[in-house]
Amino acid sequence: MKLKVFLACLFALAFAAGIWNDAPKKHLAKLVNTTASPSEKNAISYVPITDDEYASIQSAAGTDSLFIYKFQTDDESITQIDCWMEHYVNGSFKETLASMGSSMRPKRENKLYWNLTSVNEKEQMWIVSVRDGGSFSSSKGSIAKEAFASSTWGSMIGSQKIVPGEPITLSAIVRKKEQGSTTFKPDPDELIKSYDEVYLLKCRFKS
Repeated sequence: MKLKVFLACLFALAFAAGIWNDAPKKHLAKLVNTTASPSEKNAISYVPITDDEYASIQSAAGTDSLFIYKFQTDDESITQIDCWMEHYVNGSFKETLASMGSSMRPKRENKLYWNLTSVNEKEQMWIVSVRDGGSFSSSKGSIAKEAFASSTWGSMIGSQKIVPGEPITLSAIVRKKEQGSTTFKPDPDELIKSYDEVYLLKCRFKS
C-alpha cells in the first residue's frame, strides 16, 4: 500500500516537471456538452490520449484513470482557478472535498490533472493538480469503495467556454451498491438521481 501511495504522489509531482504526455483514458473520454472549439481561447478542454500512452502511465504509477484538461483565457483579470469535489449520497449533497485555489497565467496554456489510483481493495486515492508554467498546486484524498458493487467515471465536458465566477463540472465518479452495468451520463443532475454515490470534480475561474 505504501508503495502505491508513494508512486501516486511521485506521479503527481512528475506533472510539475512536464514528464508525462498530457491526456486521459480514451474509452472514458466522451466529448460532451461542447460549447467551445477545443482550440478556442477562453475555454477549458478535455485532452484525450492514446491507449498506448495510458498503458505506459498506468504501468508506472498504477493509475486507474487519468483526466487532463487544458485551459487558457485572454482576460487578464482572471488570475485564479478554484477546484473542489462535491460528494452526493442517495441523491443528496453530503460534503465538499479537496477545495483548492491556484494561480494561473492569462494568455498562456495551463493544465489541470485528475487521477484515480487504487491503494487496496477498500480504498481509492485521487489527486487534483494544477500546473501553471513552472508552478504546481495539488490536493489529494481517498474514497472508500468496499460498500459498492460497481462504479465508473468519465469526463463531463469536451470543451467549455470559461465564464468568470461560473462553476464548471469537469468529471464524475459514480457508484452503486447492486451489481450490474453502470451507464455514464454527462448530466450531473441525472447522475445524482441515478446512483447511490456520486463525486463531481468542479472548477471556477475568478479574478
